Amino acid sequence: MMERLQQSILKAKTWGFIGGDIDLHLDHSRAFVDVLLSLELQDECGIDLGSGGGLPSLVVLSELPSVHMTLVEVMAKRARFLEEALTEAGFESRARVVMRRAEEIAHEQEHRQQYDFVIARSFASAATTAEVASGLLKLDGKVVVSEPPESSGERWSAEGLSRLGLRLEGVQRQRYGFAVLSKVQLCTDRYPRLAGKAWKQPLF
Repeated sequence: MMERLQQSILKAKTWGFIGGDIDLHLDHSRAFVDVLLSLELQDECGIDLGSGGGLPSLVVLSELPSVHMTLVEVMAKRARFLEEALTEAGFESRARVVMRRAEEIAHEQEHRQQYDFVIARSFASAATTAEVASGLLKLDGKVVVSEPPESSGERWSAEGLSRLGLRLEGVQRQRYGFAVLSKVQLCTDRYPRLAGKAWKQPLF
């Protein structure tokens, strides 16, 4: 399975979906796995925002065989790549690709506040990621977001997060940094805002 996974990642790099050192990308993705394990989410249902070249979701599926995942990718070519990668790796029974905008599916019954965890590697700003994630996450669920090297959590506004029913639990930092947010109350139907407002008018 690891060989097939590496082939998919190489294909993603060839097609320009990811750049840089593949080993570093894989290591970063395994760090996501470590955080999910630390939060005891290895048997749960998650969603990956802006799945792109398949990282970290393909690695999460590979190393956590009880996890179920939804991969959200709005670009058609990348979505087709992800579907092929899931099939080639044998993950199609517990993972799927949704080629839609994440803030749109967050208002649909099938996805609305239905996930145990949300992961995001390079989806959007802190405020936009939080707003979109809030509409997808179950009560008591977790958001795990890759953090810049210098960040200690200051980019997450407590007031802004509270409007979304979220709370920053802290930043885990070992070889990489990850912000961990908890869903402490259900968010109102207003969020996430549509028509790009979460991007154009961030809450914080």
